[in-house]
Amino acid sequence: MVTFFVLTLFFLLGSSASTSLIGDFHALITLKQGFESPEPDLSTWSSSNLTSVCSWVGVKCFKGRVASLDLSDMNLYGSVSSVFSSLDKLVELSLAGNNFIGEIKIGNLSSLRSLNISNNQFYGGLDWDYSSLKDLEVFDAYNNNFTASLPLGISSLKKLRHLDLGGNYFFGEIPESYGNLIALEYLLLMGNDLKGKIPSELGNLTNLKHIRVGVLQCVFEGGIPREFGKLVNLVHMDISKCELDSSIPRELGNLNSLETLYLHTNLLSSSIPKQLGNLTSLVNLDLSNNALTGEVPYELVSLKQLKLLNLFMNQLHGYIPDVVADFPNLETLQLWMNNFTGMIPKNLGQNGNLQDLDLSSNKLTGTIPQNLCASGHLRILILLKNFLFGSIPENLGNCSSLVRVRLGQNYLNGSIPSGFIYLPQLNLVELQDNYLAGTLSENVDATSKPDKLSELNLSNNLLSGNWKLFPSHIPRLEQKHHLSNSIPPEISKTRILNYLNLSRNHFNETIPKSIGSMKSLTIADFSFNDLSGNLPETGQFSFFNASSFAGNPQLCGSLLNNPCNVPTTTKTPKKASGDFKLVFALGLLICFLVFAAAAIIKAKSFKKSSGSSSSWKMTAFKKVEFTVSEVLECMKNGNVIGRGGAGIVYHDKMPSGTEIAVKKLLGFGPNSHDHGFQAEIRTLGNIRHRNIVRLLAFCSNKETNLLVYEYMRNGSLGEALHGKKGSFLGWHLRYKIALEAARGLCYLHHDCSPLIVHRDVKSNNILLNSNFEAHVADFGLAKFLGDGGASQCMSAVAGSYGYIAPEYAYTLRVDEKSDVYSFGVVLLELIHRATSGGRIWGRHRYCTMD
Repeated sequence: MVTFFVLTLFFLLGSSASTSLIGDFHALITLKQGFESPEPDLSTWSSSNLTSVCSWVGVKCFKGRVASLDLSDMNLYGSVSSVFSSLDKLVELSLAGNNFIGEIKIGNLSSLRSLNISNNQFYGGLDWDYSSLKDLEVFDAYNNNFTASLPLGISSLKKLRHLDLGGNYFFGEIPESYGNLIALEYLLLMGNDLKGKIPSELGNLTNLKHIRVGVLQCVFEGGIPREFGKLVNLVHMDISKCELDSSIPRELGNLNSLETLYLHTNLLSSSIPKQLGNLTSLVNLDLSNNALTGEVPYELVSLKQLKLLNLFMNQLHGYIPDVVADFPNLETLQLWMNNFTGMIPKNLGQNGNLQDLDLSSNKLTGTIPQNLCASGHLRILILLKNFLFGSIPENLGNCSSLVRVRLGQNYLNGSIPSGFIYLPQLNLVELQDNYLAGTLSENVDATSKPDKLSELNLSNNLLSGNWKLFPSHIPRLEQKHHLSNSIPPEISKTRILNYLNLSRNHFNETIPKSIGSMKSLTIADFSFNDLSGNLPETGQFSFFNASSFAGNPQLCGSLLNNPCNVPTTTKTPKKASGDFKLVFALGLLICFLVFAAAAIIKAKSFKKSSGSSSSWKMTAFKKVEFTVSEVLECMKNGNVIGRGGAGIVYHDKMPSGTEIAVKKLLGFGPNSHDHGFQAEIRTLGNIRHRNIVRLLAFCSNKETNLLVYEYMRNGSLGEALHGKKGSFLGWHLRYKIALEAARGLCYLHHDCSPLIVHRDVKSNNILLNSNFEAHVADFGLAKFLGDGGASQCMSAVAGSYGYIAPEYAYTLRVDEKSDVYSFGVVLLELIHRATSGGRIWGRHRYCTMD
């Protein structure tokens, strides 16, 4: 009897576990059905095999129940149903790094400890029933589109250790009740639209190790709560870019475990508290871009672990403490734009780790320390706009790690160190406005080639030497005073020269005609020399202003209103003129017939290739409800909504009801090469952001490439501003559009992998949907940035007139700052409702300036 009872009990328990696993099985199948295009990532999730559920991709079981569900970075689309509540034994849940949209609600998971929904497109709020998530320890909702106030219910999660709500659109104040999360170790609220005061109650979170509550849109009132001095376990504090005012609390000196303190880009005033010298574990200290005054406290001598010290853009004065040079691990020292006086510490650089040094725009005197590159790691040396004298240290000519050097506008004398301008990593050298003299030395090290040098400025010195010694690829070259003889024709061999300034020297003879063949040369200045002879008028010379040749009385040419002696020509008889007109008219007629025939043949060829959809291949970046044939059908002349240098744009509604925009790219044919184009298209297709036009699909055959986008009903911002709709764009709507476009660009520059620079930001490339929500569009000129966003050198200038950044045109080097400049022009358009390019805007003339 006892045996029978035991067997029955085991049977019931096993039956109960099996029944529960069946419930988990059905919940996961229901979840999959809400996804768009779940194959092949979830191909193992088969509805025909119940027993295999614990071996499905992303699924882990414990004691016969689903305990972990990890769908991270599977590029899944669609919405998420509320079936999670059926997985009542779930301990870990991660949906991070996908393309899920819509609202999400999690509840009734009493065993859940870790929840990660970051890097998706969820929207709405997070006002859940957190009482049913009482064991939650990790909650990560970073980088979504949540738009609500911060959820109050989170305050009830007494076991919560990690909370990341950053990178969303949460607004309002930080709840004071967050100070009750006594187990919290990580609090990340950066990148939201928060305002009000930072609650002093957060000082009760004595287990906190990492706090970030600033960056971007936050506008906090008041200062840093003094109660933060109680956060004795804090390792990282970042409260930057949020308009904090008042002074830095001296209580922060109690945070003995602190390694990183970022308070930059605020409105902090008063002096730096000497109590910060107690932070002996500090590695990174950034107090830059505030309104701090006074001297650097001597007590900072105790910060022996410092690697980064940024105090630039303040109102500090006094000497730079000599002890700074004794920090053994110092890598970055930036003190520019202050009022520091005295000498640069002579031992600076001897620690063996210095990489970035910027002391520019101060009132420093004395000489440049001899051992700045003792470590062999110095990358950036910027000391311009001071009162430094003496020579440039000779050993800098051997500092092969140097990338940027700016020593201009000082009182330096002596010669340029041998080999200095030929260092292999140099990108920028500015030595202008000094008293440097002597000849320019020849490159004696054949292994050291300045292949990366893009700008060299030696103007306003006392230099002399042979022009043939200059590198042959410098995009921007400026030299004034004391160069003589003729301009060497070899300068035309320079591969990417954009800016050439040879003014106020003693060059004589003629200007080499070969300079006109330098297609990249956009600005040149030959004024005030002793040049003579005929001024060339071909090539790039036709684009230069007459002022570029002023002060050369022996030069002649039509551009200078000083014609050269040319032989007179006899007049052609009238009859010959009449014959010429007849021949010319016949030639035009023949050309017209040839072009018409070619156009008809090409149209028939395209129609033939278009008619067979089997020759086309379509790559969809999300689940689409149309076919290649339906896309080709919309490409009719009556559907054209735009034409540009990159292609023709068509609009049509698919049979499913979906409205699409199709761009037929120009410049592709059977003889064109891919050059990674399709790989770039796939990367762009995976971009997911609310303010970037979604690339739905890519269609191609041997002759044509088509891009299929979501349709933006209200057209471009340019049309809305300068067309009939312009009067309907009120100030609030214009501000909203500017903010949304900025968020889209910010995503491209900082959150994409790889980072993307658009290169053609303009009002016509910002599209508006039916709700006038802004979307950045047209990535035909976009480039990917590698090496953490380092600038890239282009072979030619690309973009739209009036929006191109001057430094891009000069150097052909492009980074995210080029887009920021272009976006600034768009902002001017939004404010004044006028086109770019220096036209008359209202009653005033606005021009983009360098």
